[in-house]
Amino acid sequence: MKHTKRSFHFAIISSVLLVVFTILSQTTRTVDNNINDITGYLMTLFFVTILMGFFFSILSIKENYHWKKYLGIGINFFLVIMTGIAIAGNLQDIIKVFG
Repeated sequence: MKHTKRSFHFAIISSVLLVVFTILSQTTRTVDNNINDITGYLMTLFFVTILMGFFFSILSIKENYHWKKYLGIGINFFLVIMTGIAIAGNLQDIIKVFG
């Protein structure tokens, strides 16, 4: 049950960070404020929470039934797939520019 709880907690933290990114994307970024530094650190934290959540989701598959298990697995797999698609799209754009 411990992997299920960790998977669920990382899914919630990742979802909250995603909402924070959505809010930060609406702010005006200038050189005078430190919002770019904060966003960079939060992006790193976001990637780490996604990877940790995915790892604990895989470990929780063999545990007993609990609704947190399936919710954590669903959210973490969705975030991993969406992040993979975003990274693939960015790499494709980089290849277009330099190709």
